Amino acid sequence: MQRYFPQGIATDSSFCNREKERVALKNSIEMHEHIVLVAPRRYGKTSLITQVLKENDCSGTHIDFFFALTQAEVSKTITEGISKIISTLLPKTRSAATRLIDSIIALNPKLTFNLLGQKLEISTKQTTEKSISELLLALDHFADKTKKSCVVVFDEFQQIGELKENHAVEAAIRHAVERSQHVSYIFCGSKRHLLNEMFSDKSRPLYHLCDLMTVDRIESSCYHDFLNKMAKAKWKKLLNNDAINEIIHLTENHPYYVNALCRRLWRHDDITTISDVRNTWHDYVSQQSIWIANDLSNLTLNRRKVITGLAYEPTNEPQGQAFSIKVGLNPSGIKKCLVDLQKLDMIYLNKNGYYCVLDPAVAYFIRQHSLIF
Repeated sequence: MQRYFPQGIATDSSFCNREKERVALKNSIEMHEHIVLVAPRRYGKTSLITQVLKENDCSGTHIDFFFALTQAEVSKTITEGISKIISTLLPKTRSAATRLIDSIIALNPKLTFNLLGQKLEISTKQTTEKSISELLLALDHFADKTKKSCVVVFDEFQQIGELKENHAVEAAIRHAVERSQHVSYIFCGSKRHLLNEMFSDKSRPLYHLCDLMTVDRIESSCYHDFLNKMAKAKWKKLLNNDAINEIIHLTENHPYYVNALCRRLWRHDDITTISDVRNTWHDYVSQQSIWIANDLSNLTLNRRKVITGLAYEPTNEPQGQAFSIKVGLNPSGIKKCLVDLQKLDMIYLNKNGYYCVLDPAVAYFIRQHSLIF
């Protein structure tokens, strides 16, 4: 059965647009440059990277630091990721693979063969910071030997910044990355303010190590074309424009929520109508209400006032008199709440300079339940 709007990573026919970002990533990879990819949660960063690697036939490894809570765990996570990517670069024959393994003898390589293929295990006896540099430098050396380029994706990278030894680990990574000739690095994560600090603070080792790429919401015109393509695949006809506009309006072009809503709509045998869109969205948000209410209840009263005001009406003058009166706070109190809510990734400043609620389901829930306005 065709998966029109996958719950997880979207690739190939399920992947929508991102043409500029795909070209920019492709060019960076070809030039062995490095990118820090900044976007809110659930904007499709992983899908974007996966699609680029797939359509350009690039070897890559995805190293996720979400569960790396200590310096030693960071080193272990990198070791496992580098082992995997080197394994994919190895020749398939035992003799050729064994000869190449000698080039990384310092990593104590152990190559085993079984019915499933070959498996490489590596380790280093250096201190944690030195082992991280050694592992990444060894990958670059190995890529040179095999004449193959590759990509290392560091996901949830902001976790490094929360370690006690964060500067030492960041310095070790910089030492290797800036010497890389055959490996491209992509740094991304879900906590934008922490990620920005790591690469924009002059006192941090990773300062200006990479080019910055931001991922925004997909344009409405692109979604019109994409949703009609999916409608023709499912129902052999185009959607009514009112239905498409309502999907875009309710989800506010948020990639995760476009997929979540459409995944439910495309289960219907009959083509979607505007009434289907509204009812399905309302039911979907209601199903998420326990999680949404819990997130909102964890906010201070002042933060709840500000996010409620923005849910009803985004503003480009949050410290102006009109918004101040609406939420019942003075300008300095509003400013502090805006900073806090941005750090929590609950609001964002859109490209037109308006402060908005980041999550359209949260905004809809507030408008349905708030008694303030």
